[in-house]
Amino acid sequence: MSTTETALTAHLVMPDCYPGDALLHEIGEELRAHFQIVHPTLQVETGDPGHPCKLAGEHLV
Repeated sequence: MSTTETALTAHLVMPDCYPGDALLHEIGEELRAHFQIVHPTLQVETGDPGHPCKLAGEHLV
């Protein structure tokens, strides 16, 4: 990475399960194609009610 590249860090809440590497690769390709983001870092969470995201509002989208 450098100061000339666009990066993104995001949390994906997927209650059913881990989506697999193929979906994460597809998301990365879409981010590159539509937003020129060349280095996404994606963290997948299951949305465990026992460990809710502290940044999520009442109406999580």
